[in-house]
Amino acid sequence: MAIILLDAKTINRIAAGEVIERPASVVKELVENAIDAGSTEIEIKIESGGRNLITVLDDGNGIEKEDIELAFKRHATSKLKNDNDLMEIKHLGFRGEALPSIAAVSRIKLSSRAKGMDSAWSIAYEGGEKVMDLTPSSIAKGTEVEVRDLFFATPNRLKFLKTERAETQAIVDIINNLAMINSSIGFTLSVSNKRLLKYNKQESLLLRLCEIEEEFTENSLKVREEEEGTKITGYICKPTVNRGNSTMIYTFVNNRPIKDNMLIGAIKYAYNDFIPSGRYPIAVLHLEIPYDQVDVNVHPNKLEVRFRDKKLIYEIITRGLIKALSTRLSDKKSDKKDIPLSPFERFIADDKISENSKVNKDNRRNQEFYPKRPSPLESSLMNKFLSPDLETKRDSFSVDKPHSLNLQKELKPITSQQNDDLTKEQINIVKEYPLGLARCQVYNTYIIAQSKDKLIIVDQHAAHERLVYEYLKGVIKKSGVKRQKLLIPETVVINNQAGIELIAKYKDKIGEMGFNLEIASDTLVTVKETPAIFGVINVKETILDLADNLIAMEDTLPIEDKMRKICATISCHGSIRAGRAMKLEEMNAMLRQMEETSFSGQCNHGRPTYIELKLSDIEKLFERR
Repeated sequence: MAIILLDAKTINRIAAGEVIERPASVVKELVENAIDAGSTEIEIKIESGGRNLITVLDDGNGIEKEDIELAFKRHATSKLKNDNDLMEIKHLGFRGEALPSIAAVSRIKLSSRAKGMDSAWSIAYEGGEKVMDLTPSSIAKGTEVEVRDLFFATPNRLKFLKTERAETQAIVDIINNLAMINSSIGFTLSVSNKRLLKYNKQESLLLRLCEIEEEFTENSLKVREEEEGTKITGYICKPTVNRGNSTMIYTFVNNRPIKDNMLIGAIKYAYNDFIPSGRYPIAVLHLEIPYDQVDVNVHPNKLEVRFRDKKLIYEIITRGLIKALSTRLSDKKSDKKDIPLSPFERFIADDKISENSKVNKDNRRNQEFYPKRPSPLESSLMNKFLSPDLETKRDSFSVDKPHSLNLQKELKPITSQQNDDLTKEQINIVKEYPLGLARCQVYNTYIIAQSKDKLIIVDQHAAHERLVYEYLKGVIKKSGVKRQKLLIPETVVINNQAGIELIAKYKDKIGEMGFNLEIASDTLVTVKETPAIFGVINVKETILDLADNLIAMEDTLPIEDKMRKICATISCHGSIRAGRAMKLEEMNAMLRQMEETSFSGQCNHGRPTYIELKLSDIEKLFERR
């Protein structure tokens, strides 16, 4: 078979396949061009999921008359001058492939007025062929690109498009992605002449995030970390707010949206202790890195990059997220400048958030939201109550006081006469402490506490489990867990050969957590000592659970992660159980410990340890306001 040189039209249509995969690809390329042009307002209109029509209108710098036709030549760009510029790519677009690729597979018309010019000009292409020379246009400013009949020139591609709803959602995702990192730009999306999205220009990233994803309004944590010229900034959500996949993890490198498994892996690792297996956090992170330390010229879709020092990037991300997650209740302070809601104050929305929330409220109903973790409270009003301030890791845990986990901690007795007026001391507790004053216990499982303007319900087992877990991690780092000898050593039968082999393999690590055990035979483990802080525990149940967990983790987790899981299992068995009656002084001691302990907002399995019911919301339920 003879080798032939393909004609330019065929070459362009083949090349377009890498750049333009679906309607969302067209929107991405055109909106990125608008951003690079210095636009402050960008309007997008689509019909039939982008198949029939995509229009992008901006108020940017526009294109000079003599450059309009040149813009449709492959590899023609204003953003690079020579190969040296490839080392410092500062624009979203730089390949000069977007317009010729779109023109090769659609009918496209471009109109533009360059800034400072008195006249505007238009040009049109169909299937890569020019069908209209430069003609005067009435556009007032900026650039308008109208794309019709996408893939009419390559009809086979139409077979691979999804439903209109799915293609529209893909476009929404692209706009949200670009809007997040460009908060100073206003974005509007209309579908079949109906407005779907409206994002006003905002002064900060957080205000824009609150427009796009309402979870950030009450659950955001600020991230900031820097090392060797590389900086990570952004916001993450508290661990109890999570999703079933990674679609709500947004990562940006030098203002460029990217998808990178290493970055997602670093984010998941930081959350490892706090969300259930198979769940993913919500995060928006921007990585600013020296241009010579990252290569963005990897693929025509510009979603992939290569890092020169992956280890440094991984460490900065994990360290920054752990710091953001590690604020204790007692340390929490409201940052009115950046964060619109303090976890222990009523949220008063910024006028801009309120306005856009109203505009976008109906829009959100039209979007396909990612599946949320089921809430125990189903009404929209009650869902507002699920806002526990999830606390996280400190660099060190105080173990100077051996009674730090003793819930019989000496406190001044609190009267059990719940109907009497509060004493002065109790009133101060209500006002000053985030988790307030314990008032009673219900079902021998939940602690009811009163704070200044909230009612707080605490799951006693979940809360104590986290307290024990953080305590164990702290003492293991320092000196090891103190042990108590069993009067009669207990023998546990493990019939699973793999289980007893793994117990033997990790015997020393388990010993650091307070257990002194010996492998008595191929099926027997003898336990001589247990962690002193637990008092009496079910030794058999604990050892069997340890064996089961080690089997499940053996081929999937590194050693340090296995140890955390083992520690979590031991903590669960050593914690106060549901159904155990508690005295008021014990309840209050637990609340104070929660305020001083990192990560106290969720248990070791990722479930919330408490929920808050705002007084204002309770009054709404009873129609008092």
